[in-house]
Amino acid sequence: MMRAKPMLWGAAIAIALSSTAALANVVVVKSLGPSAKAYPPGKTLPASAKITLQGGDVVTILGPGAAKTLRGPGNFEASQISLASAASQRGRFGALRAAEVAHNPSIWDIDVTQSGKVCVTDASKLQLWRPNTEAEASVEVQASDGSKQKLSWAAGKALTAWPGTLAVKSGEQYQIEWSGTGDKSSVDVVTVGAVPNDLVGTAKVLIENGCQNQLDLLVASASKSN
Repeated sequence: MMRAKPMLWGAAIAIALSSTAALANVVVVKSLGPSAKAYPPGKTLPASAKITLQGGDVVTILGPGAAKTLRGPGNFEASQISLASAASQRGRFGALRAAEVAHNPSIWDIDVTQSGKVCVTDASKLQLWRPNTEAEASVEVQASDGSKQKLSWAAGKALTAWPGTLAVKSGEQYQIEWSGTGDKSSVDVVTVGAVPNDLVGTAKVLIENGCQNQLDLLVASASKSN
C-alpha cells in the first residue's frame, strides 16, 4: 500500500449547512469503552440528551458544524456540542475558500492511497485524488470483470476524472495500481444518490454504508473547527 495517510482536513466539510432542524441533533460517530453499546456509531441524540460516560469511555460526537471527543467518566449535555457547532459553522465555513479546497479532497472524491468502501453521490462527477502532486503519475483502474483503463495526473495536479470507459457500479470493486511502483489499493463502490445537506445527516449515510475513510475525513475536518 501507499505511505502514511496524509492530513486531509480542508474540503471534507465544504457542504451546505442550511438545515435548521439539524441544529437540534448530534450523532455518535465513534464509540469505545464500557458504554459503547449505549452510544453506537450512527445513534442520533437530541440537543436535550444527557450523555453519561464511564471510566474508559471515549465517544466522538458530531454536530452540525463541529465534532467533539468526550472522555469518561463524566456527564455531558448534547446541547453544548450543538451550540458549539452552530458557532463553528458561522466561523469555519464562512472562511472556507477555493484556494483551501484546491489542496484537499472532497469527501466525495476517491483518495487513491486508501482502500475500502467509497460512497458515491454522482458518478458523472467522480474524481480521483492523490496527495503527492510533485511529479506526473499514472495508475491503471481495473473492474472485477477485467476491464481496465489507464489515467494520469500532470505534475502539480491533484485531481483527475474517473475513467469514462469504466462504468461506476454500486457493489463493484475496483483495483487501482500505480505505474512504475506496483503499489495497489482497492475501492468498493456504494452509490448513495442525494445525501442530506447537513453534517449530521451526511455522517449517518456514511456510517450506514460503511464508508469509514470518508467518515474519518468528515469528522477530522469538523474537529478542526473547535
